[in-house]
Amino acid sequence: MKSFTKLTCAFLALLLLLPVLASCKPSGAAVTANESETPSSGTDTEPATEYKEEKKMITLIEGGKAAFSLRAASAVKDAETLFRKTVRDRYECDVPDSAEYGIALKLLTLSDSPADWSIKASDETLTFTGCTEEGLTRALETFFRIFTNGEDDTLKIPADLDLGYRYETDKIDNSSLLSYIPSDGVKLTDTFGNGKVMTPEWVDGLIMVELRPVTASIGGYLKDSYDLIDHYARFGVNCIWLTPIYEYGPGGNGYGNTGPHKVGANLSGTDDVEAGWAEMKKFVDYAHEKGIYILFDIITWGVMRGTELTVTHPDWFSGEAWGNDAFNWKNDELYEWFISTCVDNIMKTGADGFRCDCEPNYTGYKLYGEVRNRLAEQGKHIIIVSEDGTSKKQTYDFEQDGVLWYAKKTRGQVYQEPTVWYVDGGLDIVDSVKNGTGLGAQSTQSGKKAGTFRYYTNCITNHDYQRRIVCGNRLNIGYAAIMAPFIPLWYMGDEFNAGWRPAVQYDIAVDYADMNKAQNRIFAEDVKKMIQIRRTYKDIFEYWPENHRDSNICKVELEASGGLTAYARFAKNKAVLIIPNNDKKAPQYFTASVPFSECGIEGYEKYRVTDLWTGTVIAERTAEDIRRITVYVPYQNLSMLLIEGI
Repeated sequence: MKSFTKLTCAFLALLLLLPVLASCKPSGAAVTANESETPSSGTDTEPATEYKEEKKMITLIEGGKAAFSLRAASAVKDAETLFRKTVRDRYECDVPDSAEYGIALKLLTLSDSPADWSIKASDETLTFTGCTEEGLTRALETFFRIFTNGEDDTLKIPADLDLGYRYETDKIDNSSLLSYIPSDGVKLTDTFGNGKVMTPEWVDGLIMVELRPVTASIGGYLKDSYDLIDHYARFGVNCIWLTPIYEYGPGGNGYGNTGPHKVGANLSGTDDVEAGWAEMKKFVDYAHEKGIYILFDIITWGVMRGTELTVTHPDWFSGEAWGNDAFNWKNDELYEWFISTCVDNIMKTGADGFRCDCEPNYTGYKLYGEVRNRLAEQGKHIIIVSEDGTSKKQTYDFEQDGVLWYAKKTRGQVYQEPTVWYVDGGLDIVDSVKNGTGLGAQSTQSGKKAGTFRYYTNCITNHDYQRRIVCGNRLNIGYAAIMAPFIPLWYMGDEFNAGWRPAVQYDIAVDYADMNKAQNRIFAEDVKKMIQIRRTYKDIFEYWPENHRDSNICKVELEASGGLTAYARFAKNKAVLIIPNNDKKAPQYFTASVPFSECGIEGYEKYRVTDLWTGTVIAERTAEDIRRITVYVPYQNLSMLLIEGI
């Protein structure tokens, strides 16, 4: 009987979905003729065709009155509540029990397609179907984004409306947006205007994930981890910071190891040193084929007690660090060996730089500056990222924690009590960028140099965090990082809301099968969508002025706040308005004033307004007509509106 029920449910779902499969699009995308699922790298997406009034339309709301009734299955009462509240927020009218038209909400269970949904209209009904309640909620949200944004108090839909999403065929793949620039073809930027730190141009497009293959469910040995590269390529992530690849040694965990001269057998699968480096080169080469840059995480405090180097070179060590043998950086032989070994790491594998643990606190600036110079002399241009804040000088391109408000918390406190500064940490994102508040090294945050370098990361999470913080909140990863003027950086799994437990996340296995859950699939697709938008509109989102305070960001005034500052990013004739909602009690519609002058887009005869979640054109009107615009923004989510002068 159980098998019969599953087959019957699947068959019914298939019957309902068959008419819409031909028009399925990625999550939140409007269905339009000749629209490609993934835009070409560096080009703007063509906006979806606006529904024309000459088509037969069904009027659902007019003059403050609803011309429909709502019938919801008992299993989807949460979706019914959402629908009623949203209509009341937007049109200030209640949904009646009976009227000329009927809306039926239905829930079907199709276990192998947990994120699927459809919206279908006829002369008498408008039916929302979800294969889970999460899918049904996404159908409703897509409907609101397509049909209720803007100032019009009339809600009309096409009589032949037929929209749908099927995960297996419509999921986003951003891998075509990535490309690897080899050192012999890379352009260099004089990052600090002193001719010493020449940063490769590909830093402008970095989106970074910290990855530990040995605790990733589809990883382990390097030979088992190629699917991880494919996974992050599909997301559009183009830089992977590998946690320490080096031999652990007795009691080591990677951050405690035997030195930077051997790849750990737990990664390479071999005790042969040269074969280990060959395995690493294969892995790096594969990443490069997919358009992904690789950084090695390197340790300068010392090595595990009593291991090879301490026996063969006791004079290289003095005292202890982290309970083990500390390097003696006054020893010239050690100094030269370490520099040469770092250079060999890169030249043997083709990797693209280092994340330097605990630096510049152990070696300062000279050592890694020399590593950079020697590699540049051989035609290899890398980046060097410090863990702690730096004054950059001749060495570091940027630090791991570009946004960390030391006046409120130390790094250790952040690890224990994770904070997304622009969402739950009290920093205003526009004021922070324009004034440098909370940006860069602790030593510079109270001075004139605060926030004045070119590049800053926003590290949402890393391996030291003792709990996850993204947790399906699109504001934490999207509003604060992906759409903001920072290099986004997070720990593996946050892109799909991976499971976790309270502890240092470095030691906790990440189960990539968690992405099969409906809620996580939908969240992951939204992360992909935001990355797709960032990579499509490069002139807006990959703009890095010499002084970060000059970033292309300004405030967007709202009639009523959703708890956070709305902002715009802009370039040429375009601006993208980012409108967040972090207030669970607030209405889900916000009216924004378009900052034409601040964005430098005034003076055009007309403007096209496009909802970037769905690709739907909201309006093509004069500046006066769209000076104020109302948009739908669910809780812990954001609206992304493209304003184009045409």
